[in-house]
Amino acid sequence: MRQISGKRPTGAAAAKRQKVLKARLTLLGLLVLAAGGIWLLASALSQIKTVTELTVDASEYQVLAALPTQSEIDQAQREEEMKIENEIFEQKDSYPIDMIIQTPYCVMYDVQGRQVLYSKNAEEKAYPASTTKIMTASIMMEYTDKDTVFTAGDEQSLVQPGSSLAYLNVGSQLDREMMLDAIMLPSGNDASYCAAAVTGRMIAGDEALPAEEAVNVFVNKMNEKAKELGLKDTHFSNPHGLPAENHFTSAADLARLTDYALQNELFAEIVSTKKMAACEGARYYVNHNRLLFSYEGMIGVKTGYTQASGRCLVTAARRYGRTLICVTLNDYYCSADHVRMLDSGFSSTD
Repeated sequence: MRQISGKRPTGAAAAKRQKVLKARLTLLGLLVLAAGGIWLLASALSQIKTVTELTVDASEYQVLAALPTQSEIDQAQREEEMKIENEIFEQKDSYPIDMIIQTPYCVMYDVQGRQVLYSKNAEEKAYPASTTKIMTASIMMEYTDKDTVFTAGDEQSLVQPGSSLAYLNVGSQLDREMMLDAIMLPSGNDASYCAAAVTGRMIAGDEALPAEEAVNVFVNKMNEKAKELGLKDTHFSNPHGLPAENHFTSAADLARLTDYALQNELFAEIVSTKKMAACEGARYYVNHNRLLFSYEGMIGVKTGYTQASGRCLVTAARRYGRTLICVTLNDYYCSADHVRMLDSGFSSTD
């Protein structure tokens, strides 16, 4: 009988076996991974099929409106503020001092309290005379800056005889603050025309624009601002206030305009000034508002007079942390009436 040899495989044969075993294990692993991948793919496809079969009943949902823009939000806020202001200024005869007030048109407004303390025919139209220049100054400041130079030119030929003057000469040059002095203290119609012509050309973007056309551009901006501020009984035809067709305002509108104008620090400073050196340095401008010199707490703002308008006066006074604005139109006793109204207003505890 042949004897079976007990000799072990050589080293090369063992290595070969090991390699074969490793290859089989690798193949087995790949088959397991492939099977898992096939299962996951089949599962995902079934989910996609399920999703594609879903339907949505849109009738149960509301379509959201587009969000408002910032300009729409600002406009809505301004309309709400205007509504509140209209309600304030529609108050009438709310303070019992009728027997001592001579004027046919007036209003007294408490700025901090946002309340009309007294009014008489406050929404009836009347001539404003030089109180017009409150708007003239406001538009000039809105469209110019502190470096703007105002040079008096051919617009001076538009100044009517008998006008109140700041005594500008053709070629006179003023900065913005000096121009505001010339408009508001001596109530210069020459200064008003100069401000309107220079500013009108800046608004139009045409330095060669003829004076009369430039003034018209400026006056159009005055009326745009009046509409923006809710001055429903106001329309301007010129920058100075002499009587003209379609040039009118009301006591209530002037109070609202003054409240707006006083928010500008430069305007508030100028209208409270009693006396200022004139632009040519040879004379002084003296504020026509006599109550600045005599009434405690008086801070401005503008006088006016023509034969057609009678005496017009807009004042503002501050006491005890309160600011009151008073307006009278066509009032021969305007200074006395303002003292009576302001005294009554400041004595009230409402």
